[in-house]
Amino acid sequence: MEVTLIITESQEKMILVESIISNFADMVNQNYEFIKKIIKEASESMGMNLQFAITWGASIGGFIGPINNFLLGKYPNLTDIELSLILTGVIATYYFDNVEQAKQIFEKIKEDGLSVPFKEAFDKGKEFKDSFLEFVSSLNITLHKVTNMMSYTFILPLIPMLYDIAKNGTYTDHDIKQISLRLASFGILTVSGIMIRELLTKMIKRFRD
Repeated sequence: MEVTLIITESQEKMILVESIISNFADMVNQNYEFIKKIIKEASESMGMNLQFAITWGASIGGFIGPINNFLLGKYPNLTDIELSLILTGVIATYYFDNVEQAKQIFEKIKEDGLSVPFKEAFDKGKEFKDSFLEFVSSLNITLHKVTNMMSYTFILPLIPMLYDIAKNGTYTDHDIKQISLRLASFGILTVSGIMIRELLTKMIKRFRD
């Protein structure tokens, strides 16, 4: 005997919002685990403790993921360790405050004969950074340091989903607030719930315009 479940419009909306939150959570967590792997491999390869970089985790993952895909497409023969070293060099460029540690990473990349792919990864990273900062600046979100703005890069892989939300047209400010608060509650983002809400709200508004 088939059972037909009837749900209200509000219940359907709740299910949709929970689905979005779940998809966002999966993406953010995947990026966090990806960066943990990279940092671990680079730390072991160089004999350096780079675990502090994990605090940027999900934000770095959103930025480095596309660069990793670029390298995999152009240099398929790179080993996992080589990829991790190159990507850590890019991470050091945009997220490290310790100049000496960054210098050691760059020297290791040169010693291992990885200067060419690193230069291409660096250039690709600069391209992404400039485009992203220009976009965030256009949203009138005022931050004092570039590193602060780079903490927003966790949003990069979520943009297609945010675009779909914007074009759907049925999501309210309350829904956006709920999504933002849940994202902030993951504990692996360096941006507050208030700032996440502002970012999501302004991005969705931009996509709707």
